[in-house]
Amino acid sequence: MRITLASTAMAAVCGSLALGVTAPALAAAPDTGHAAVAAHAPSALAETVAVGHRIVREARSSSPDAAKLTALQQQLEASARQLPSAPDPRDELKQALDKLIKDVTKIIDEVTKRDAAGTTAAANTFATDLKGVAAKVPLPQKGAGPLQVPVPL
Repeated sequence: MRITLASTAMAAVCGSLALGVTAPALAAAPDTGHAAVAAHAPSALAETVAVGHRIVREARSSSPDAAKLTALQQQLEASARQLPSAPDPRDELKQALDKLIKDVTKIIDEVTKRDAAGTTAAANTFATDLKGVAAKVPLPQKGAGPLQVPVPL
């Protein structure tokens, strides 16, 4: 993996976000199992967003690789499973994560067809949907707004 200024900055932002959001929750005494799951949400979200950045970067590259995108899709699915969601299958977060997986499948299809315009459009859709996921993740602190997560434009 090439290390660039952008990837270094992205890793720093994700790490800072995870630490900044979870530190107060870790300092407080845990209430229930739900609170522990919600406290894990920022780091799981940061990991999901980081994988999302890599997907968008690969899709927008001059020669996107379908095999690499498939591997990234599997990483996205693994990180998305760590995000807390209600057991109800109609849960908004679960639906948003399922949409992200479908978006990556669309990107892979466009790359396989060698359709640059379709790949770019699918990557833009994925980036937009990735931003929407952050608003649906439950937070460890009551009354706090949605997480502000940097999303590729």
